[in-house]
Amino acid sequence: MNPRPVETFARGGRMAARRRTASSGEARQFSRVAAIYDALMAGIAYDIWVRYIHTLWSSRGLDPRTVLDIACGTGNVSFRLAEEGLRVAGVDNSQEMIAVAESKLSRSQRLEGNPAFYCQDAAELDLPFTFDSALCLFDSFNYILDYERLCSAFRRTLLHLRPGGIFIFDVNTVYALSHGFFDQDNLSSDSYPRYVWRSSWDPASRLCTVEMDFEALTDSGVETFREVHTQRGYTQEELTRGLESAGFSDISVFHAYTMRPPNRRSDRLYFVAQRPPD
Repeated sequence: MNPRPVETFARGGRMAARRRTASSGEARQFSRVAAIYDALMAGIAYDIWVRYIHTLWSSRGLDPRTVLDIACGTGNVSFRLAEEGLRVAGVDNSQEMIAVAESKLSRSQRLEGNPAFYCQDAAELDLPFTFDSALCLFDSFNYILDYERLCSAFRRTLLHLRPGGIFIFDVNTVYALSHGFFDQDNLSSDSYPRYVWRSSWDPASRLCTVEMDFEALTDSGVETFREVHTQRGYTQEELTRGLESAGFSDISVFHAYTMRPPNRRSDRLYFVAQRPPD
C-alpha cells in the first residue's frame, strides 16, 4: 500500500528520487527522443501555455505557491514556474527525459534545486508532499491507454493536492486523433532534427498509433531512429466520470487556450477540477 502524502511541499522540501519502471511501451516512447526533445519543441510557445495556466488559476481564485508537474518531460514548464518563484516538483515515467531535466537543473546558476525531479508513473504517484495545484500538460494523459489506470492517476493526483487544491490537465480529443493531427513533417535542409510522423486511427479501440522517424545531429554525426507512439482518445464524459470517481468536484472543461466550452471540432480540451475543501 502506498502511504498517503502528509507533508506540504514547500521551500526545502525534497526526497530521494524513487526510480520506477512503468509499462515498457509507455516509458520507451520517450527514450531516444529525449536527447533531442528540446530542439524538437523549440517552436512551442511555452510562455503562452504558462500564461493560460495562470488564467485558469485566477478563474478559481488560486495563487499557488507549490505545483506538481505530472509528465513534466524535460522540465520546460517546471523551470518557467520555478523562475516565477513557485516551488515545483516534476515527475515523469521516462528516465531519459528526467535525466535531461536534471542535467539542465545542474547547469542552472539561479534555481538551486528547484524544480525537484522524480521518475515516477502518474498512476503510481507517491511523493510525501501535498501541493496547491497539479498540472499534466501536452496531452500526456492520452498516453495512458487503459481507462482504469487513468482513473488511478486521477486518484493519486487527488492525494497529492491539499484540500481545495486545483488540478489542470489537457488532452487531445477523439476528433484530433481521428483526423490526422499527428501527421507532421520537418524536412528542412539546413536544420535538425528532421522528422516525418504518420498516424493511423483505430475507431474500435480509439487508439492513434504514430510512427515517428527522426534524423538527429549527434556528436558522431547524423543518427536516424524511429519511435512508435500510441495515444488513446477519451471522451469528455469519460474523463469527467473518472475525475468524479476519484473524488474531484467543481469540474470545468474548456476549448484549449480559451474560457469557452468545447465544440465538436475542438482538438484539445483543458480540464480544471478541485479537491474538495475539508
